[in-house]
Amino acid sequence: MNILIYGAGTIGCTYGWQLAEAGHDVSILVREGKKQSIEENGINIHCTDYRGGQKRIENIVFRPKVIEVLSSENNYEYIIVSVGCDNLKSVLPILSESAGKAHILFFQNMWNDFDEIAKYLSSDQYFFGFPFMVGGGRGEKGLNAIISDSKYSKTILGEANGDTTPRIQKIAKAMGTADLKPFISNQIITWLVPHFAFIAGFSAGVIKAGGTMKAFTANSEIIKEAIRSVREGFLVCSKSGINPKMEKVNKLYYLPLWISVPVVKKIFGNEAMCLMFDGYLKHSKNEIKKMLEDILEDGKMYNVEMPYLKRLQKSVMDSTK
Repeated sequence: MNILIYGAGTIGCTYGWQLAEAGHDVSILVREGKKQSIEENGINIHCTDYRGGQKRIENIVFRPKVIEVLSSENNYEYIIVSVGCDNLKSVLPILSESAGKAHILFFQNMWNDFDEIAKYLSSDQYFFGFPFMVGGGRGEKGLNAIISDSKYSKTILGEANGDTTPRIQKIAKAMGTADLKPFISNQIITWLVPHFAFIAGFSAGVIKAGGTMKAFTANSEIIKEAIRSVREGFLVCSKSGINPKMEKVNKLYYLPLWISVPVVKKIFGNEAMCLMFDGYLKHSKNEIKKMLEDILEDGKMYNVEMPYLKRLQKSVMDSTK
């Protein structure tokens, strides 16, 4: 398939590289002024790959096709939008004018963005997903990518209405050929919105613990604070009509803390999970700030008390002073 990656960060480039390795025609949309450099030098990816139960380290130069401007006359079958949620609003007008006939996969953290997307695009133009297989961040010499083999790690895909459409099946097949473990959800919105609350609460907890997952998993009190903040976010989800308990994975955060804290330590003490979170947090504090602001703003609208989330928000703000 002919696929455009919109967002040349670690997630987009790693998925693009893996799809290209599987035989797909992959292009990357980059910021103005970056095209020549990438065409000449490629994109350096230092990848730690845990798939298959073995840790493999690769240093590769990914050489996709590169564009700086998206034309409405493009012939892409899919556009995978992998930008920070704090950049979504700047992307939507461009997609509205120039996506053409491509199917748009929004591949990022999502909270209350669905009405905003609907202002620019018709519902038959887009669907949703989450790149839960890949993490990492940008390093001095390129991108540091982690590909997880955790049983919790999948590439989540789904239509907003829950249908399993041909376009979902086709992109899932492509992800499967690239060994990116596609999982088609019939309740993708119910998956995405609570996941946003989880990422916001846990990221803030890691930052408060010192900025690394290792420090976070060693601190039971901060884990408790993060879990309680996630519960506050889940309550906001419930007030908005989305029930987090409909997703099995979220039930962990409703358990008594004496049960949930050790489980969190075990799951997130995994080496790949630690590296994925640590890489993300190095360059995503602005996105995390926005995520916390969004949850707190909606919580205020629904009269939800959020003392733990506010406390963690202060830690994030203090860390950037």
